[in-house]
Amino acid sequence: MGKEKFEGLISESLKKLPYRFLNKLKNVAIIAQDQPSEFQKQQLGYSSGGCILGLYEGVPQIKRQNYNRAAPDKITLFQKNIENAAGGKKEKVKDIVQETVWHEIAHHFGMDEEEVRRRVENKKPFSEKETVSFDQFQQLDLRSAKILKAEKIEEADKLLLLDIDLGEEKRQLVAGIAQDYSIDELVGKTIIVVANLEPKKIKGYVSQGMLLAVDIPEGPVLLIPEGEVPPGSKVK
Repeated sequence: MGKEKFEGLISESLKKLPYRFLNKLKNVAIIAQDQPSEFQKQQLGYSSGGCILGLYEGVPQIKRQNYNRAAPDKITLFQKNIENAAGGKKEKVKDIVQETVWHEIAHHFGMDEEEVRRRVENKKPFSEKETVSFDQFQQLDLRSAKILKAEKIEEADKLLLLDIDLGEEKRQLVAGIAQDYSIDELVGKTIIVVANLEPKKIKGYVSQGMLLAVDIPEGPVLLIPEGEVPPGSKVK
């Protein structure tokens, strides 16, 4: 495959990202390279570059301070290694390019290897996952809730403390969405929560439930009712 076509596959993978993530990649150079250099292999602790598909070089967003004037971060995809991993199959090359692009972008947003693997694992077919019984599902009490207040938790880059209205009572939740949603866009929003989850103490705060979100490689996307619903409405 020519380099121009390979770069086209990278562009296609980027186009599939939501705008709010693409907007945060303006200071990231994404390039194609045949194979890793000796220096790049050493960075990752490899004696050979055969299994290195991509490499992120830079400072993750969660660790940045006054970063506007810094040189761009760099994500490199190694074309020959990806083609070898695909066994020469063009469709497989496309799939590996997409997975590698998203994997390295995840590092840019500050996700570690374990978190990246978890997000990839979540994309497995439903047939490979364990099932729950209908009775087990019915034990969940899913309710609509309105966010009244949101604030950042000190020394926790990913966490927000939310005050919510559940209709008959007010509660607080700790949610790991600080890197994906601003406080202004959260306040007043109606979300779906697990209302009967056992309270858990997180960073000194008691979280009385859990909000529901779709888990994709770029980050969580909140589940929001299509129309207006009163706080505390049951979801079934």
